[in-house]
Amino acid sequence: MKCITQFLSVFLIVLVAVSSHAQLLPDNNNLNVQSVNRWMKSNRDMAPLIQAIDARHLTPESFKTFEALSSIEQDQYIELVLREENLLGQADSIVRQYGWKSVGEYMRLSTKLGNAIAAYFLFGDLGKVTEDQAKQLKEKADPAVLAVSQADIDFIRRNEKTLQQYIQAYGAGR
Repeated sequence: MKCITQFLSVFLIVLVAVSSHAQLLPDNNNLNVQSVNRWMKSNRDMAPLIQAIDARHLTPESFKTFEALSSIEQDQYIELVLREENLLGQADSIVRQYGWKSVGEYMRLSTKLGNAIAAYFLFGDLGKVTEDQAKQLKEKADPAVLAVSQADIDFIRRNEKTLQQYIQAYGAGR
């Protein structure tokens, strides 16, 4: 009986620890204040890793091939690239420091954020042009930008000032 009681005690402690840790990690798959703040805080540290990965995608075709991979396949490819570039240890440290599941997760949120910002400006501009100009803009726009949800565009609208301040500070090197 004592053994069962000890086991249950340890199990409950582990369960509480795991659930409290899980609550601390934001949803990094969707645009929300926590995930975007995490992205902003980790952006500078992630930059050399992303540059190494992006260097492998010198053509639009290779980039499209990468984007077409599943999340798991992207993460495997990224790990391979970082290992080959001797950046895997640095990547693991940065991922742990900022609470990302992987560099790929950071990259996918970056893409989602970038597409949402582009859509916010595109659809904002559509209201200021003629119908023919709007049609031309839509025809030239990236399909990923056109597919951005209204919820993500609204998120950008609500957080435009914060994002603008971050971009300005980042550009100034602060």
